[in-house]
This record gives sequence, structure tokens and C-alpha cells, in this order.
Amino acid sequence: MDIPEAMIKTTQRQMMDEFAQRISGQGLSFEQYLQFTGMTADKMMDELRPQAEKRIKTRLVLEAIAKAENIEVSDEELDKEFERLATAYRTDVESLKEYAAESEIQAIKDDLALQKAADLIMENVKERAKPKKKAKEEDKDTDKEEK
Repeated sequence: MDIPEAMIKTTQRQMMDEFAQRISGQGLSFEQYLQFTGMTADKMMDELRPQAEKRIKTRLVLEAIAKAENIEVSDEELDKEFERLATAYRTDVESLKEYAAESEIQAIKDDLALQKAADLIMENVKERAKPKKKAKEEDKDTDKEEK
């Protein structure tokens, strides 16, 4: 699967920004992290490339599944996500909704649809695993009876 270079670079930058936010939450600036580790931003971007490519491929697969399965996000599911986000950001739901741009709301819906696609995959994996697990248990029971 060929992924456009611009998409990879954007994802690498997002991942680096996410990392910088996580360490700043622990009281360390990104620049301090780079100093302490002897890393450069360019080197970190290079190291993030395989993860960025994997993240993009995973998202593309989940988007295809969501589309193929006609997965949609209900207003109730969107409201629940706004409640979760309001709690996480220590604000009220109405303020969050009021300041959310249409593109941000769409991004939330898209992410929820991808999560539903991932959940669908996991449900199918579990369903397929049940007969195999049952067969293994029956084999064990048969082995015990033979002994």
C-alpha cells in the first residue's frame, strides 16, 4: 500500500506533538527531553516513521470497514462522547459543544465510527474463537477419558 509522503509526515508530526504533550504533563518540556536523551527532532521523526505508517494503514482499513458495514454514529453516542470529553477537560458539555467547530464534531464522529469498526472486528474474532476453544476443550476431555 503506497501512502503519500505528506500523509506520513503529518502523522509523524502529530505523534511527536502527542508525545510532547504527554511529557509536558509530567513536567518536562520537549526540548528538555531532547537534551536529556541526546535525540534531535529529526531523529525522532525518523524513528516515528514505521509507527506513523502503521497508524495510517490501520486507520485506512478501519475506514474501509466502517464504510462497507455502513457504520454510523448516533446522536446519543456523540452526546456520550461529549460527556466523556467534558469530564476529561474539566468543563461542561454545553461549553464544549458551543466551541466545537463543525470539523471537530465530524472528527469526533469519524473517530467513534472507527472505534465501532474496531469493536466489530473484535466481536467477530471472539465469535470465531468460540468454536475453536470449545473444540480444544472437547479434545482435552477426550484425552482425559482415554487415560
